[in-house]
Amino acid sequence: MTAKRRLPVDMDELSGVFKLHFDEVNSYLDLETGKVLQVSDETRRLLEELYDELYTEEGERQMALEELLAQHPEIHDWQKQTLLEADRVEQGYNSTVIAVDPEPYSDYNDMERFIATVEDDRLADRLYRAIRGRGAFRYFKDVLDDHPQAREAWFAFKAARLEAYVRDWLDMHGIEPIA
Repeated sequence: MTAKRRLPVDMDELSGVFKLHFDEVNSYLDLETGKVLQVSDETRRLLEELYDELYTEEGERQMALEELLAQHPEIHDWQKQTLLEADRVEQGYNSTVIAVDPEPYSDYNDMERFIATVEDDRLADRLYRAIRGRGAFRYFKDVLDDHPQAREAWFAFKAARLEAYVRDWLDMHGIEPIA
């Protein structure tokens, strides 16, 4: 059995990626620092334009990206930082950086799992009906709004499931989070 890589992972930051995933932003875990790196489509496009200047036709890098960025005063400092992170992702992909790709439809599965724990049969039936068809998330929330204790139980359940997702994902990648 291979020893796990011990890494100082910010669990809240990583959980945020699993909780709120945007199609136009890709997230990565830096396997050296434990930091979550996020690269927007816009940043990736700008980086590709800079790569056209940075590399020769033979694919040789002519200078450090920092040097090239210094030649572009129109690029703001905050953009330079995101471009450097995007370059780190490109250069280290699958060796020092891995993609964080949340499981699709996990929220719906969590609603089904939660409903199975509800002891009030009438409430469970209302929740099952709420998640069928269009607007499932909204109807589920509407039903819970009428039942404050069940609503709080849902939040606790969801938080525990999210933590389990993140820990399972880390485990699958051979990572042991450390404080």
